[in-house]
Amino acid sequence: MKNKILFSKVCFFSILINIFLISGCVSKPVPIPGEKNIHIQNIYIEYSNIADKYFELEDYNNAAKYYKLAMENKNLYWQSYYKLAKCYALLSDWKNALPMFEKLLKRDKDNHSIKASLAYIYAMQGDTKKALDIYKELLEEDSLNEKYLENYLAVLLSSKDSFVENQEEIEKIYEQIETNFPDNTNLKIFDSTKTKYLEEIKSANQDNYEVDLNNNSENSKKSDNDAKEENEESSENVTEKK
Repeated sequence: MKNKILFSKVCFFSILINIFLISGCVSKPVPIPGEKNIHIQNIYIEYSNIADKYFELEDYNNAAKYYKLAMENKNLYWQSYYKLAKCYALLSDWKNALPMFEKLLKRDKDNHSIKASLAYIYAMQGDTKKALDIYKELLEEDSLNEKYLENYLAVLLSSKDSFVENQEEIEKIYEQIETNFPDNTNLKIFDSTKTKYLEEIKSANQDNYEVDLNNNSENSKKSDNDAKEENEESSENVTEKK
């Protein structure tokens, strides 16, 4: 009987020990050095991955939210900063995009992609001078870049005043595109824009010519009337003297 009781106690304590060991392993694992930092790093990487997925889906608002979160990690900061700037540009949020691209260019002054993006933003904000200066600089280094030539010509043709002021340069760039990239899909648009401005200038000149003619005609009539009145007055004076 005693042996049975002893055996039962041993079994009972054995079960208790096993439960303690199992529960201890589950609830309080032995910490691994650096594990917490790795876990935090993985969270920010996930933020960046989620942002990239939204970016691919062209959901730039949500992409921007997650790039901001990813920027909280110093290792992902500049990578996420650049992508966030692109989101703002694609959302036409020039107010936020402009200072970010200016900051990026200060960090990487020879980056053509950043320069081109900045030129585009300047153009969209109406600062054509800064946009043209950057495109000229880009074309000095890469004179047959189709995209630079297109955008440069588009800015030159952005207004009638610009067209009048830069007609020679416009024809030069247009010929470069036509010669080197005859299949360019925007050639017809550029040609149509040039034609429109020429017609407007011709029409304005015609209107001015007609106005001048009318003014000259009225002045001529006035002169004739004045001369007639003078002759009549002179005749009246002669008659009175007689």
